[in-house]
Amino acid sequence: MALWITVGVVAACLTAALASRMPGSRKRDLYTVLMSVTAAVYVGTALAGSDVKTLVIETGIAVVLLSVTLAGQWRSVRYTAIAFFVHGAWDILHSAKGMGANAGSSYPIFCVAYDWVIACFIWYLGTTSSRSGAVHPE
Repeated sequence: MALWITVGVVAACLTAALASRMPGSRKRDLYTVLMSVTAAVYVGTALAGSDVKTLVIETGIAVVLLSVTLAGQWRSVRYTAIAFFVHGAWDILHSAKGMGANAGSSYPIFCVAYDWVIACFIWYLGTTSSRSGAVHPE
């Protein structure tokens, strides 16, 4: 478990380092793509299974998370940070309670670490941009 947490934290830090070199609009694009991919993993895993209920749940959660992320794209990156925090909570429910699609035992652990570290980074960007009066970080 500690290995996958470490891998998630390192991956999020590498993502943050990459994003820090990008202009604000590209950062927002990157975060939107990352949330899309992250949410799609569980939808894809549910598609591989035969349980329609799980597919509906995973698709519904993905739609909500993507909607919140799009608010981050258009309004404030803090919405995107919230989407990553919520996805991390969903990862915990996958791992601890066996809820949702089965993406294996290591992916939810990796993902919660990644989600919460990148969410903190994105939230920080939203905080620094709000101090400067900008809606989006540049």
